[in-house]
Amino acid sequence: MGNEKTRNLLIVGNSGGGKSTLANVLSGIVDSEEYSISEKKNFQKKDFEWRGTKYRVVDTIVIGEEVTYEKMGELIHLIPEGLSQVLLVIDGKFITKEKVGLFELFRKLIFEDGIAEYITIVRTKFSNFKNESECKKDREDLCKESETIAKLCKNIVYVDNPPINIFVDDDDDEETIRINRKRRDQSRKLLLEHLEKACHKLKTWDNLRMF
Repeated sequence: MGNEKTRNLLIVGNSGGGKSTLANVLSGIVDSEEYSISEKKNFQKKDFEWRGTKYRVVDTIVIGEEVTYEKMGELIHLIPEGLSQVLLVIDGKFITKEKVGLFELFRKLIFEDGIAEYITIVRTKFSNFKNESECKKDREDLCKESETIAKLCKNIVYVDNPPINIFVDDDDDEETIRINRKRRDQSRKLLLEHLEKACHKLKTWDNLRMF
């Protein structure tokens, strides 16, 4: 478990895959789909506290977009305490070449060979996230996709963050919102309990800040 003052979480994923929703849920924004935008044009960030530990969640990189050294420089200055964990958000069973390529990009930009210990795969929109056998089956399928993914399979967390900004027309809609909010709360707890154990400062971060 890391001892940095703030644990910084970088969220990476495809547009429409639940990336920003995950950032909202982690941050405790449960009654809105709105998201706080930082002063840094390339990043969205939110600070929150959970069980006495401070976190900063940074939602920034969309798979397929250009990740320049300038952007990484902004990120380094945005989270001076150090990067604690990369959350790779996927909403499907299949890992595309773009996702695998992103690992290599991070490795070239900032990561050392121990990249796996800094990445958690967050499988979103997984309706059976509370069923361990279903999670195990999906995990096994993911691990078959590539050697790179297989190295990360121990760090997969399953969540479901269904919408809560539903137009209320009757009691059924109210019940749907209640159920969806509960699923979000359960998903948040699962992920944060994982991060309590998984977060630790990227070893090369202090050297990177010198550039």
